[in-house]
Amino acid sequence: MAEDPLPRLDPVQAIAYFKSKGWEIGFDWQDIWQEEHARAFTVAKAMSRDLLEDIRAEVDRAISDGTTLQQFSKALTPKLQARGWWGKALMDDPASGETKVVQLGSPARLRTIYETNLRTSYAAGKWQRIQRAKRTLPYLRYICMMDGRERPEHHSWHGTLLLIDNPWWDTHYTPCGWGCRCDTQQVNERMMARRGWTVTEPRRFPERDYVNKRTGEVTKLERGIDPGWAYNVGKAPLDGLTPAPRLGKGSYDDGALQAMLSDASFGRLRGFFTAFGLDTREAATAGKVWNDAAGWPVPIAAGLLRGADGQIVSISDTAARELTDAAKVLLDPKSIGWVWIKGDDGRAMLVRRYRSDAGVVDMGGSFWRWHFGSARGLTAGHVIWYANAT
Repeated sequence: MAEDPLPRLDPVQAIAYFKSKGWEIGFDWQDIWQEEHARAFTVAKAMSRDLLEDIRAEVDRAISDGTTLQQFSKALTPKLQARGWWGKALMDDPASGETKVVQLGSPARLRTIYETNLRTSYAAGKWQRIQRAKRTLPYLRYICMMDGRERPEHHSWHGTLLLIDNPWWDTHYTPCGWGCRCDTQQVNERMMARRGWTVTEPRRFPERDYVNKRTGEVTKLERGIDPGWAYNVGKAPLDGLTPAPRLGKGSYDDGALQAMLSDASFGRLRGFFTAFGLDTREAATAGKVWNDAAGWPVPIAAGLLRGADGQIVSISDTAARELTDAAKVLLDPKSIGWVWIKGDDGRAMLVRRYRSDAGVVDMGGSFWRWHFGSARGLTAGHVIWYANAT
């Protein structure tokens, strides 16, 4: 059977997008969730940096040089087999400690890795071009591959035509799932008039609560969108990847910071951001991917101080000073570990815990927090890095 054609990659934006990604090691595809994929390259159960580097190098070559799936598989298969990452194997799940029979490398997995990375890189690069041309081409049209193999919901979305800034594109910008072959077309009113097109109503299907069993995170998932794909791959900057702060009682004051950092508000938080080399308000807003002592990529940006409503939270002078100490813990921990904690609603959530003599900082998928003083009751969890390790 003939392969589905991949979108033509933009030779600049798509390559730049992929090369900007950090690294994340995850046992299960749900460990790295939605927007996290926009800033981190990961392959489920590829549990070493060397293995990820082999796979990433071939994906990079495919995007940069136009390598076909056959060339990609031919180059990568013997490398993975030499590392023992092929076929079925027994592996310990680091989250539960359970030993499981898992599928490692296979022709089907290589195809998924190849197509997913190329399609998302193309889509992310295209979104940058869409934004640059938005003043003259302000509309976006959903295009489905109408060959009888498309999802019925994607078939229904075909021809949906909305302004680029319509929030529908936050969850429906393609691809919308594994193997999704849909695309978008950017147009203006003159092009629409010539083709007889008009702006449509955004078509939506019923939603359900989807529970990520790995992290405990609950998200609303519309029918027709696969779990983990309800986001805009091109609209996921570092700011959007940062978890919201979880502040204790009494941490707020009356001096609200602006939604976008002003020079004055940046001044109060300067100690935190400059510790990571973000020396200006503009740099803090743009953010950066910082790799911790164990090599885990963490997005550092103004979004770390942004609440669920999109506003920079109001922080007391004490909390602002503690942020500088939190940066020191992140940059110079004595240990890093994974810890399961229980949220206020009873959900179990996985956090990455940084410990030092000064205090503890937890980084979770949807929130982060810091604690100074006695760490009694705050366990180290499953420690994966020690400062004195050789």
